[in-house]
This record gives sequence, C-alpha cells and structure tokens, in this order.
Amino acid sequence: MNATSRFPLYRWFLLLALFAAPWLAAPSAFAADPPCNADASWISQPNPPGEIPEGANADFCDFYQFSWQWFLALASPAADGSGLRNFQVPANYPLLQATGTDSCGPNVPAEAMFVRSVKAMSANTPFVLPERTGQAGGGATIFDQQGNVVFYEIRFSRNLCNTGAIQTAANFPAGTTEIKTAWRIITPAEKASYFWLEANVDGVPGNELLGLVGFHLAIATALHPEFVWATFEHRSNVPECQAPGTAPASGWSFTSANCASQLPNMPPACKFNTAGPSQNLTGTPSEICRVFHDGTDPSDDKGAENAAIVDGLNSQLHGFLAGLSSDDPMAVWQNYLNVGALWESDIKQPSAIISNQRGSIRLANTVMETTFQQVNPAASFVSNCFGCHNYATPASNTLPSASLSHIFDDVLNGQCKATDVQAGPIWNNDDAQQKCVQTCKDKGGWNGNWTTTVQGRMSVCGCCGG
Repeated sequence: MNATSRFPLYRWFLLLALFAAPWLAAPSAFAADPPCNADASWISQPNPPGEIPEGANADFCDFYQFSWQWFLALASPAADGSGLRNFQVPANYPLLQATGTDSCGPNVPAEAMFVRSVKAMSANTPFVLPERTGQAGGGATIFDQQGNVVFYEIRFSRNLCNTGAIQTAANFPAGTTEIKTAWRIITPAEKASYFWLEANVDGVPGNELLGLVGFHLAIATALHPEFVWATFEHRSNVPECQAPGTAPASGWSFTSANCASQLPNMPPACKFNTAGPSQNLTGTPSEICRVFHDGTDPSDDKGAENAAIVDGLNSQLHGFLAGLSSDDPMAVWQNYLNVGALWESDIKQPSAIISNQRGSIRLANTVMETTFQQVNPAASFVSNCFGCHNYATPASNTLPSASLSHIFDDVLNGQCKATDVQAGPIWNNDDAQQKCVQTCKDKGGWNGNWTTTVQGRMSVCGCCGG
C-alpha cells in the first residue's frame, strides 16, 4: 500500500497547515493530532493501492489515504492525450444512460446527461430537460445562488457490464468503482478555481461552463466488498451549520450572505437544507449548510480521531496542490476537500449493524444529499451511505433483490431484453436465486423474474440476453 512513514515533525507541519488554511480547520470539539501522512507523489505519480487491510489490521488512516489516492488518480489527466481526466474516459468508466438504455453499448455518448439528444435542435422543438437534475432518494432539486439548477452525472467501471458473471458471486469484483458527480453553471471568471467543462444544458445554441461541485466515489476491494464510500466537495459550496467560518471572497455557491450570517441559529425563514423535485432549469436559490463537520458528531465512536485525520490529510494535500504552478492540470484540486468516508469493520456482519460501521458515520454530501444530512445512528432508517446501499451477508449483494449497487441494477436493466429460458422445476424464490443465476449466467444475467410453466416439472427464468 502507498502509505508514507510517520514522524514527529509532522505534528508541527499539521499545526502550521491548519492555521494557514482555516477553511479546513476542525472545530474545537475535534481537536486532535492525526498521525496520518499524505505524500506529494499521490499527485505527481498516482499509484493508488488496490487493497486495505481488514479488521484490526487497518486503521482510519489507511482508509483515508486510500480514498484520497484514488480520487487524485481518477482526477489525473488521461494518458491517451484526449484532454479528459481518467474518470471521464468512456472506455474505462462509461456514463450511466437514461433508464432503459444500454449504458455499455458501443455508441453511448460521453456526456449524455448534458446534451439535448432526444430531438434535433430547432426553433419549433421544445427543449428536453437533461434527465439528471434530481438527487437520489426522492429527486430533491437544488439551485445555486444564481438560481441555476445543479446537474448530476453517474459513471461506473466497465467490469459492471459483465452482468451474468457478476451475479454468480455474492459480491462485486475487487476494483468495482462507482462515481457520481455534481455540476453547476459557472462564469468565465470562476474557471480558474473549478474543474470545468463546456456543455449545452439549456437548448439555446452555444455551450455553458459547468464547474464540478461534488464527487462521490465508491470502490470495492476483495477485503472490503461493502465498498469504501468517500465524498468530496468544492470548498466554496456551503458553510458549516454550527461553525460557518469566513465566506469565500465570491460568496458561498449555495448559501446567501444573509442566511450564512445568521448561522448557527438556522432561522426558519432561510429553510436550510430543504428541497423538492423540480422540472425547471432555474428556480429559487437553495439555502444549504453542512450539518456535520466531516460527517462526524463528537459523540460518535472515534469521532475525534476520524475528524482529525480527515482535516489533516485535507490540509497536507491542499498544501501540496497549492504549491503547483497555476498551469499544472492538478492544481485546481486545491479547491476541493474530502468530506469523509464510510466502511465496515467486519465484513462478516451486515451494514445494518451500526456499531460495525467505521469512519464518518453521519456522512452526507451537501450538494448530492442535501435533505439527508440529519443522520441519526439511533433512527430506524440511518440516512448515510449504508442506509440506501445495504451490504448483506451471507446473502448475495449482486442479485436484483439486493440493494448495495443501484448502478448495477440500472446497467442490467439497460442491457436487458428479457427472454424466458427453461430452468427445470423451481420450487420457491430461494431456489430461483440459485437456478436462475446459473441458467442466465451466459445469457446476460437474470432480471429477477421466474415463472412455473408446468407444475412440478418446468419453470422459466427471465434472462437478459436470450
């Protein structure tokens, strides 16, 4: 694993870094000295680790080093000279298409969510709103302080296209990667501080500038098939609810100066962290603040340690990135920070056991999970990553009845042109889990449906490849 050695002088470095970067400093409730080091080679020569130890052999530092190294590797320029970053290369990370569309096909657009692709553009054709302007878990739609909607994009490692083979195992293959990004319209003056691209999002001839504001990253390893869930944000997105700090010179992107100035009081008139579905490209600006610093409450198990490590690595990497020349393609990432990560201690236990979860137990991204930030580990539904992406054991996490990867379900459905294939007698749903997976293994995977055609003698499974 690419982890650097630890040494006492780091403590002085960290203190200086925190004073130099107050926007990353932890509140006093989390004051601690994190024994966790970053390395400049993660930026100049990215080589992210393929594994993290499990159980007692791993500490929090291992997981956060893993998260940052993978983020920086995916955000590095692609070697093919295309001008894309690694996470944007369709050959490796296809873009999830609209529901029912094959995301693994040879002619999939590289940026389908941004462009008007349903009909040709003309004066008498109404604009078709890009599909992904709503957040997961209810379709909440947010607008920046200019009243422009936020757009979302989902990508996945190409191995998820092997749907039939994946279903034969209980867990996803090591290296399976899922990425979700959030974008807002920015001005030319803001380009220098954002990772940006140009796209048509309003149907009017001419492209708009889109700046990256959020980056979800989930990666499965052999020892951590539950996925390591990490999330990153632009540092100018929002203030923290309880410790708002000083606003950026250009203001917060998703919080008005008036409402930010009243924090931590959370006045009802500001309607902080509320949002509903919308079909519009513009709307009333949202008022958002981050509920939990680093996705952590001081009462959480190892909460102080978790927050200190998150803040320490953020500070170190910001220092490395800020030291690059302004024309270095990696310099822009100095404006982004890791909000936290989540994983399991013992993969032999399901994720529903809260005491088995580790890291940022109250993790939420303010621009992707705006209305799910009030994470309460004692509630019946815990709205962190594992609340929606449940890891089960010993049951399968790859079948249609599982809920660990919603992206895999969408990939399967997009590929699926279901055909009934005979599988012999199937006695019940548990029996179908075994027989239909094997029957459909080389036929595109099983869509979850089965029917008895001759009582006691023959049943058919819905196979996606016929």
